[in-house]
Amino acid sequence: MAKPPSRKTKLSRKMGAGVGKNYLPYITTSEFNSLGTTSVIKDWKTGREVHCLSQGEMYWYYILRFDDENIDIREQFPLDRSKTEKIAQQFGIKHPGNSTEYVMTTDFLVTRFDKTHIAYSVKTNDDLKDRDLEILCIEKQYWLNEGCDYQLLFKRDVNRTLVENIRAVVPFYDKTEVFDEYSEIKHGIARKTIVWDIEHTPINNKKIDEWRNR
Repeated sequence: MAKPPSRKTKLSRKMGAGVGKNYLPYITTSEFNSLGTTSVIKDWKTGREVHCLSQGEMYWYYILRFDDENIDIREQFPLDRSKTEKIAQQFGIKHPGNSTEYVMTTDFLVTRFDKTHIAYSVKTNDDLKDRDLEILCIEKQYWLNEGCDYQLLFKRDVNRTLVENIRAVVPFYDKTEVFDEYSEIKHGIARKTIVWDIEHTPINNKKIDEWRNR
């Protein structure tokens, strides 16, 4: 595993900056040596590579991105170090990291259709240690100070059927990827021109045949 870029290098590369297809996350999967938990997935709406650092992040990315009210999602979004330090001091909490190189990040910063923002942190479960809660406290207060809503998401709360269905249809979001009747229907579900009980009914060839023969 290569040494992670320095804070100065990340700034020079504009990591953590940009919007839409031009956004670059502040942390990438190449900085971790954890096979099976990190993943790079394609944003089917922009073509951008999205870096998820856990399975829970990957699940929730699919769900959040499938919601058309969410027009942009920036993962591993950096927080202003001077502001998080100030919050930590106010609360009497040790700032995370062993040096001033360390910059806190939020898992997802979502831009809504109405131009408001929601910041999300994703955790595996709610069995959080005191130190985890302290860091989340800094993060939550940061976004409240910015006038931004903040929410905590847990992997255990993911609707797996919904996630697997989204993963099954979004490769056909672009019409040019359609090659047969099944992919045509998946394209329609991805574009929401075909109504499907996506939260409860698996999307596979058998179910599609049943739907077509109703």
